[in-house]
Amino acid sequence: MTKLIWCIKQLTVYPIYLLLLATQLVACGGGNSSASNITNAADTSQEPLISDSPLISKQIPQTIDGQVVDRSYSIRMPSSITADSYPVVFFFHGANDSGEDWLNRTPQVSELIDKGEFIGIFPDAFQGNWRIQNANIADDIEFVNLIVNNLDTLNIYNQGPIYAVGISQGATLVNNLAKQTAVFEGIAPILSQQTQSVGDIVPTKTTSVFQVNGSSDNLVPVNGGLGVDNNLFMSAQASAENWASGFNCSLQVENASTSWSDFDTQKYTFNDCIDNHRVRYYIVENASHSLTFAEHINLYKLIWIFFSYNEDRAPLSFNILSLGDSYTIGQGVCDTCSFPQQLSSRLKAEYPSQDSVNLQIIAQTGWTTTNLKEAIEAAVLPANFDLVTLLIGVNNQVQSKPASLYEQEFVELVDTSINLAAGDKSKVVILSIPDYAFTPFGQIFDTDLITTELDAYNQFAQEYCQERGISYIYITDITRLGLLSPELVATDNLHPSETAYSKFVDRLMPIALDKLY
Repeated sequence: MTKLIWCIKQLTVYPIYLLLLATQLVACGGGNSSASNITNAADTSQEPLISDSPLISKQIPQTIDGQVVDRSYSIRMPSSITADSYPVVFFFHGANDSGEDWLNRTPQVSELIDKGEFIGIFPDAFQGNWRIQNANIADDIEFVNLIVNNLDTLNIYNQGPIYAVGISQGATLVNNLAKQTAVFEGIAPILSQQTQSVGDIVPTKTTSVFQVNGSSDNLVPVNGGLGVDNNLFMSAQASAENWASGFNCSLQVENASTSWSDFDTQKYTFNDCIDNHRVRYYIVENASHSLTFAEHINLYKLIWIFFSYNEDRAPLSFNILSLGDSYTIGQGVCDTCSFPQQLSSRLKAEYPSQDSVNLQIIAQTGWTTTNLKEAIEAAVLPANFDLVTLLIGVNNQVQSKPASLYEQEFVELVDTSINLAAGDKSKVVILSIPDYAFTPFGQIFDTDLITTELDAYNQFAQEYCQERGISYIYITDITRLGLLSPELVATDNLHPSETAYSKFVDRLMPIALDKLY
């Protein structure tokens, strides 16, 4: 047994098991030292709690205002120790919260830990608030260094890389830590950018930055200025540019659009930084000081994918299968403009160059569900795809096939897709059927009938997927803008354009990233 495993087992002999009742999720977890402001900023949606989760409670002495105080933090281990070393991720809660409570409201983090991705460290702020412009009298930079030094003596992570995620007030602290210490390989400040005073500090080491801001945040203004607790913030853009400039990144920013839940999101990335680091920031349109935008995405998996860009690990290979008809091959657009091709390209941009994304398409213009079934059977495909997309049915409607045939064969195709994903339904994504009634070509037909029949197909597919717990993405609304926005229609006046397919991928990307890692 290695020394690392021995040490971890010693720490976990008497784990503390959490058995908590449901509680409200205060998603922003704070953003200042004022309880009233935090209540106003809270997201009160419900989240399931982690139960029976091994959590090790620790204390470390620190002198605060001349008195020795036991500062507390928690360590969350993987449920099964299978490696000799693990990366470490610190998670800094928002104001008036605790590390343990935050973890219990965030099951996605425990899932990542139990998969063996990293060990989680969850410090507790002194009297509920981190030291942000004298919000309290504790030196939180010293506190973090004390924890890191203690981890060194326990050999808990074998000198592996350390990362940090901060929410709201915790994010403001994370920015400060990354400027004034040489601890972190990557940080993710969520719902806060740098203050002006922190921005003036020259960083002690290069780090990767994953920053998220809401465009309607009234506590931490996205355009900078005076914010919560009388902090003077840089703009979100200026904060990211400050990091990029300090790390000698290419200042030619890459911009892409995506969707998080129902929020349109702009992503900006600075590449080619020192030591292969990256700086990225997101602006979530119409999002306030709350994590409501993350309700239907796994934000922490996205962050970990970003962090692991610099991990020293074996190359990953992802195999994607896209099944369908003309909407899948991209009839009327360029060879690389279909939604599967754009999805593949965007995924490749998320991963290090040594990783690969392999795409196979089985689709043809004019195919019905019957044609697709026969083609899949003839292809003799391996049952090991990491992601399978299915978009089929429009030609059943065009050829006036019975609706009952679509319903029967759609179910069969979904089952086939699951089998091709090694029996894992979580690896399957169904897309709704576009509506060609909203194209110039479609105007020569009975457009009301087209829309009614396609709505029935899509309603059946959506309800079936919801009952089975299968991911379903509705993109029909995008195609119904075709007459108002001609740029969404290809030059053949019938199929979606490259721009429309890009909007499909905006909705696909967060789900695909979540399923692939």
